[in-house]
Amino acid sequence: MRRFNIFQHSHSALRSLLLDTSLLIQFTDFSDPGQVQATFDQVTELVLACQRQAEEEARYIIPAISVLHGRVEECFAHGDEQKPSASMKMLNRMNLYEQYAGTPRAARLAASIANTSFQKFAEQVIAGMQLQEEILNPLLWSYYSDDALRQLHMQIEGRQTITEWLSLCTWMMKDMSDEEIVSWLLNVRPTLPLQVYEMLLERISGKMPMMRWDNVQTGMTEEAMVA
Repeated sequence: MRRFNIFQHSHSALRSLLLDTSLLIQFTDFSDPGQVQATFDQVTELVLACQRQAEEEARYIIPAISVLHGRVEECFAHGDEQKPSASMKMLNRMNLYEQYAGTPRAARLAASIANTSFQKFAEQVIAGMQLQEEILNPLLWSYYSDDALRQLHMQIEGRQTITEWLSLCTWMMKDMSDEEIVSWLLNVRPTLPLQVYEMLLERISGKMPMMRWDNVQTGMTEEAMVA
C-alpha cells in the first residue's frame, strides 16, 4: 500500500523550479540587464523556497520524529549546517555581478554563477530532498498513520502565506500529469474557501499552456459528472 508522502508537494515544486531556473540561467544573455534581472529574481525565489522548506523540516518534521526517535536530529545537524553555504555564495556572486555590471569582472562572475555556483547549489538541494525521501519518510511511516501525516501536512501548509502557497502549487503542477492535477484539484477544492480556490485556478490557468489547461478543465468536468 502506498503511504502518504508529506514531502510530495514541496519536492514536486522544488524539482520544477530547480529545472526551470537551471534552463533559464543557461539561456540568459548576461549582457541584457532585463534578462539578468528576471533570472536573478527566479534564483532568489528558488533560494527562498528552499529556505522555507528547510525551516518547515526543522520546525515540524524533525520534532515529530525526535519525540520517538531522538537520533534523527544528530543525523541532520551536519547537513543543515552546510545548507546555507552554497546558496549564500551564489547570492553573493549575484550581488557582485550587479555591482560590476558591464566590466570584465562581471563576465567572469556570470560564468561562475552559471557553471559553478548554481550547480553546487542544485546538487545540495537534490541531496537534501533525497535525504528526506530516504531517511525521514521511512521514519515518519514507522511512527505515524497516514491520517496523522495529513494533519501534520495541513499544519505546515497552514503556516504558509497565500502567496507562498499559490507559488508552491503553481510550480508543483509543472511536475504533475494532467490526470494528477485533476485529482489534486478535486481533492483540495472542498478544503479551501471559494475565494482562495478561485485564486488558485486563476494562477494555474495563467501559468499553464492553454491546451493543457483545457484538458484539465475537461477532466474535472468528466470526474464531476461521474461523481
